[in-house]
Amino acid sequence: MIPIKELLESARKHDGRTAIIVAGEDINYHDLRERIVSGAAALDRIVKPGQRVALLCTNSYAYIWLSLAIELTGAIRVPINIKASRTEIGKIIADCDPVLILHEDETRYLAGDAGAARVLHVDEIAQGKTRPTCEGRIRAQDICSINYTSGSTGNPKGVVLSHDNWSFVYLNMLVDRDIRQDDRLAFIGPLTHAAWSYLYAGLLVGATSIVFAGGDTEGLLAYARDNPVTIITCVPTTLSRIVEGTVKDDLLVRTLKWIGIGAAPVTQAQLDRVAELFGNRIVINYGQTEAMMTCTHMDFRRHGPERFRADYIGTPYAFARIRVVGKDGKPAGLGEVGELHLAGSHTMQGYWNQPEATSATIVDGHVASGDLGVEEAPGLFRLVGRIKDMIISGGFNIYPSEVEAVVARFAGINEVVVLGKDDEVWGEKVVCCFSEHAGQTVDLDTLKAFCKDQLQIKAPKDYHRLDTIPKSPTGKIDKKAIRQMEIMTR
Repeated sequence: MIPIKELLESARKHDGRTAIIVAGEDINYHDLRERIVSGAAALDRIVKPGQRVALLCTNSYAYIWLSLAIELTGAIRVPINIKASRTEIGKIIADCDPVLILHEDETRYLAGDAGAARVLHVDEIAQGKTRPTCEGRIRAQDICSINYTSGSTGNPKGVVLSHDNWSFVYLNMLVDRDIRQDDRLAFIGPLTHAAWSYLYAGLLVGATSIVFAGGDTEGLLAYARDNPVTIITCVPTTLSRIVEGTVKDDLLVRTLKWIGIGAAPVTQAQLDRVAELFGNRIVINYGQTEAMMTCTHMDFRRHGPERFRADYIGTPYAFARIRVVGKDGKPAGLGEVGELHLAGSHTMQGYWNQPEATSATIVDGHVASGDLGVEEAPGLFRLVGRIKDMIISGGFNIYPSEVEAVVARFAGINEVVVLGKDDEVWGEKVVCCFSEHAGQTVDLDTLKAFCKDQLQIKAPKDYHRLDTIPKSPTGKIDKKAIRQMEIMTR
């Protein structure tokens, strides 16, 4: 299956239906198809199959049709998160060595030293007159995109995904995620990341995608007060803003089919607050860039209340496989904690120009995730935490997620992150950083007593109140930035 071929056929079948709503403009499938094809014809004069094209774009119509046009030419799409630091963007551009960098008015400065690459404004990709076709030009095994990890643990790594890899991402989505032609999907996360998987899957079945500027929760909620939205996907921090800005008699509460949460763990307190509005219409998604998006999903509509827990990541997608591996490298038994190893036709070919990192990550045909989990029942998984985040304090293994879950239940806590810090007595001590809900103040002595009662030896030794919890460009809590704070270094 070649996804772009199927998307163009979907656009032909759904011709007059609205495909995308962005910046107040409605684009139907006929116009989208024409823009993709004519854009590919224009790009044909600039790039050749296999060459890299970097995109420095906002959540715009240009980003969407250019991404699809790049696929049609057989070139390799390199989406770059414009919220990343200029240093990181520079490293990505140097690593992928693009022949072309496309930018918008507000993103030109991010191109920096483009080297030999040609740098063009998106409006300079004029419509071509010829009609390119993917027949004979694109093979399933050809590279479709290089998607860079955030680089939170070092230099960014380029995840290489073929057209075939992406086809199984979309198949997984369409089989297991209940996306239909009459759905209206809303996006506020960057299209350079997980949101792209949902948008593309929706286009394959004739759904309507409503795209907002990155992080524009207010814009989404304002739109949803007067217009039906059936699906939303977001990170946990955005989820909290959606809940805070919604009341029970809002149109969104009536029209929403499900809200998807991913990219970072959600706390039980957050999950409970969402359930007060939307009931069990919640899906937790687990995936990684290296095993693009679709590893497991926990659709609470299909489970009883006894499994309404934030640590569940659910069951593998239709075309995904997952196993738990113990410290000895052997499969762990049911109920035993180990590293999650991910497999399936959606997993990466490897890291761009990094064979050693590829060999270290792909083990026996599986992507070693670095995540700790447990298979609680056959085919049902829970997430425990990151291997590198585990704290060994006084001889006890402490997973930050279990401490965070307790702290998050305390009244007034908005966000919380738990880390380990070297300590002469304990080896490592548990450190808790938190922010408060607006207008609320957490009494530290009461919080400490609560945690001591609930966690005993695993309770934090230090507590730090922060105005805001630092976030990465993808909206995840940035533990690296917190570790560099004075509170963690003194």
